[in-house]
Amino acid sequence: MDMASTKPAPAQKAEVVAPRQNHDIDGEISELCRMMRLMSDRDVDATLAQVLKTMMIYSRQRPVGGSELARISGINRITILHHLGRLRKAGFVEKSGGKYILRVSSAEDMIIEFRKEMERLFSEMDEMAREIDMHLEEMERQMAEFQRRRRL
Repeated sequence: MDMASTKPAPAQKAEVVAPRQNHDIDGEISELCRMMRLMSDRDVDATLAQVLKTMMIYSRQRPVGGSELARISGINRITILHHLGRLRKAGFVEKSGGKYILRVSSAEDMIIEFRKEMERLFSEMDEMAREIDMHLEEMERQMAEFQRRRRL
């Protein structure tokens, strides 16, 4: 009898799948900020996205100051304040008593708020376009009347 045939087969090791290490959260936040036109072309280092990320991590539940955000993120305080102003203007950050807090609880909520703002802006643009069209039509009628009278 062959001894090799009586040995049990070695147990196979379970394959452990490591968490995805190459997930580029910074790149995704930067792209989201670019898509929403929050970042200016001058922000080549995507510091606005870094400020937003820091806010999303540290100020969902409590207000934080510009100096604290600078210490946490390693970004210059003046740069932090500049980007917080942009985020405030976009409606994602509120300022109270010299501190800032994120108005939205998630990136998804940020998009929902952005969509609401875009819908409001599109409604305003629709109304402006209607008014412009009405004025242009009136100007066209006046020009046609003027040219008709000149021919007489």
